[in-house]
Amino acid sequence: MTQGLMKITENKLIAERTYYMMLEGDTSAITAPGQFVNIKLDGFFLRRPISVCDCEDGKLTIIYKVVGNGTEKMSELCPGDELDILCGLGNGYDTSKSGDCPVLIGGGVGVPPMYMLCKKLISEGKNVSVILGFNSEKEIFGVEEFEAIGAKVYVATVDGSVGTKGFVTDVLKDIDYSYFYTCGPMPMFRAIEGIAKTSGQYSFEERMGCGFGACMGCSCKTKYGNKRICKDGPVLEREEIVW
Repeated sequence: MTQGLMKITENKLIAERTYYMMLEGDTSAITAPGQFVNIKLDGFFLRRPISVCDCEDGKLTIIYKVVGNGTEKMSELCPGDELDILCGLGNGYDTSKSGDCPVLIGGGVGVPPMYMLCKKLISEGKNVSVILGFNSEKEIFGVEEFEAIGAKVYVATVDGSVGTKGFVTDVLKDIDYSYFYTCGPMPMFRAIEGIAKTSGQYSFEERMGCGFGACMGCSCKTKYGNKRICKDGPVLEREEIVW
């Protein structure tokens, strides 16, 4: 983990209430897809944990959705502004277990960490499928970016405006895969758990106090006792989770 100031170079709206932000600074602590950063904002006591979308050559990309006062404040920041960031938090995904044809499942703001993971798996020679789930066409982002790096992309929308009408599980049940990786809301996780045909890894979204394991505020029950999502996670393996 590192802490320091990072300079914003881009901050733009890419879908309904969804923003793309690129920053420059020390990204040396980011070593695996699925890690996150914790951002300090002026006027707010707690930092905001945001998944890493991509990280390369000292440039950090995050994608966030405006859901409260903190992320509203982030959306108002401009290129040249600086943010105090705890960088390289969490364990990230383990790609060694993926098999030849893994599937990546992202729901809403759970989509961004799938991008860096997808890049890594494709670099390892894997045949990657990606399922992206949104409520409607207005919320969709990332499809062209995943396709550009060589993934086969499926889209599910709750209202049926694009792709498969329904949920990510309505796509998952009909495709073949060797392993799954996912990030998204808990109801999506429970639905995946009900139909998944292989082992896999879940990246949990939790409210966090400190972001590095000191406060025990984001614990999850596992077969091996309580694990801290920020420190022992956010990625947990399917077989260890107590639902």
